[in-house]
Amino acid sequence: MKKAKVSVLIALCGIMAAVSACGSQQSSANGTKKVTGSKGDEYSVTSEAKVVETDSAKKEYEPYTITLNLERSGIGQNMKETFTSAPSHVVVDGDQMVDFFLDLGLEDRIVGYTRGACLDTVNDFPARDKLHKILDDGVNLKNASKEQILELNTDFMMGWDSLFSEDNFSVDWCLKNNIIPYFPYCCSDSATMEDVYKDYEVLGHIFGVEDRAQQRIQAMKDTIADVQKTLGDEVYKKPLSVFVYDSGEDAPFTACQGVPGDMIRLAGGVSAFSDIKKGWATPSWEEVVARDPDVILILDYNHDTEQKKKFLETNDFTKNLRAVKEGRIYSACCSDMQGSAGSANTIRTMAEQFYPEKFQ
Repeated sequence: MKKAKVSVLIALCGIMAAVSACGSQQSSANGTKKVTGSKGDEYSVTSEAKVVETDSAKKEYEPYTITLNLERSGIGQNMKETFTSAPSHVVVDGDQMVDFFLDLGLEDRIVGYTRGACLDTVNDFPARDKLHKILDDGVNLKNASKEQILELNTDFMMGWDSLFSEDNFSVDWCLKNNIIPYFPYCCSDSATMEDVYKDYEVLGHIFGVEDRAQQRIQAMKDTIADVQKTLGDEVYKKPLSVFVYDSGEDAPFTACQGVPGDMIRLAGGVSAFSDIKKGWATPSWEEVVARDPDVILILDYNHDTEQKKKFLETNDFTKNLRAVKEGRIYSACCSDMQGSAGSANTIRTMAEQFYPEKFQ
């Protein structure tokens, strides 16, 4: 094993599986592995052998390796994770990420979750109401205590990169406590819808629901292809300028690139701040006025679109914007705009708002 470079996580699926799937990795008869953390520390990681059930039938678990990109946020060196069994005690941060699991039919794996700030999800998953909420609505997982996470026997935790910083649940703390940290590929500043598909593929492999993952990916691609066909080439040659209003009154928090920027592009627009090499940024209101966008897209957190719209219509900086005067203020689900189960449908919703004449 290479120190601080490679970590192989999750316990063995029995001794024979360890021999065939794990090669020369250190293991013992009781299903324990030596794991090297992001700082070179070694831990013993154990769990029970499991057989996972796919959409069609039960089958032996096939070992699967992914690379955890720690370098993108500066929280360590990249590590490889090899799964030899599917996690069974999953904790997830926010509706955006919970919806991946619900869409894949993996609600029985979730032992705890938080809804986060983006509550206005448009996805109708009845199973959501049966999940165990760790914290109140509007509160993110980073506010949970380590004791709360450990009491759930957590073996897999999914959230934004910041969740796994030294200030919260560090990667090494997770490994030390038999928890696999996972932050979606779609959450990086340079991500596109292709990364949403990648997260579906990865989660599909990890949890043994590859077929369902591919079905969901194809359904999203079909929805987007239909939008593109309806809009036509001319729209994409001359896209609308879109100012995304997430939040903030002293200065606006807005979407620039990343998945939100790509979703806007697929809906026939371009972020008014696409020149900023980040997924999100906080420019000044003066900069918004200078760019005078064609339309404004409000990100709805918890049915707060009307409140935000009223602010834009009365704020001295924005009340005279062309989009405000023409009534071209629209909204989209905050959760799905970050990459989730409803992203493709949200692209359609945006396109219908931007170009209603195309969808008559």
